[in-house]
Amino acid sequence: MYTYYSDQKKETPVSSVYRDPFSIRYGYARSSETQEADDSGQDFLAFEVKDRSLVFAVCDGVSLSFCGDLAARFISEKLIQWLGELPADEYRDEAGVKEKLASFLTELTVEGTETIRKHRLPNSMPPILREVLEEKRTKGSETMFICGRIDMADEMTSQASMFLASSGDIRLRVWNSSGEVTSDGKMQPETKKRWSTKDGLIGGDIHTVTGQSFGEVRRIAVYSDGFSAIDGLKQLPSTDQLQILVKKSLQSPLSDDLSFLDIAW
Repeated sequence: MYTYYSDQKKETPVSSVYRDPFSIRYGYARSSETQEADDSGQDFLAFEVKDRSLVFAVCDGVSLSFCGDLAARFISEKLIQWLGELPADEYRDEAGVKEKLASFLTELTVEGTETIRKHRLPNSMPPILREVLEEKRTKGSETMFICGRIDMADEMTSQASMFLASSGDIRLRVWNSSGEVTSDGKMQPETKKRWSTKDGLIGGDIHTVTGQSFGEVRRIAVYSDGFSAIDGLKQLPSTDQLQILVKKSLQSPLSDDLSFLDIAW
């Protein structure tokens, strides 16, 4: 088993790992402003590989909510656990698993609300800022997310079953044997959608899709809007070049936290 959970107080340079049959590249970085202030990043990235199966979650906490980093970490960990425990034959029923996931996300508001209630703000925090955050606390912590599970069909082929779900503007790119493909708008980024510890899903239902929508999938890439520098690239560059693009993204006056995950099989 191989696991990665991002440290929201530390950068992870673009790295690569191979766990049969998955070739994985991943990276995490806080915005330049957040690094200078030594604050927690609002993004969270996690994935686990076990028995030729991979589950992942990429979350982008909403900075205008109460401590969006908390919601990002909370929902990432819950989604990883939920996806990992889902019977493989069950998630192939897209409509059924979408309904179960939506119910799960609603149920999590109870625990999520309690987590936010218990969160302690630093004693050194200026009174005015504390007052603002305490007001935000009553409205909950929010995050956007995309998550998924990939199961290899057998040890002899590259065929895989895949389930993806999202709420928000995190990017998804998919390649099959013919090249990059789209999902006909089913998983397009939407800035008004998110999940809240207080209200659950905001802005509409989650989007879900299975690998069947793309043909014979061979690769996916998922990343937050902080890494929009690669949006227009037809092919993902080398690991070294990706790290250079990360550094360039952080040098921008509008730099944002970024998470990146590239999975090929």
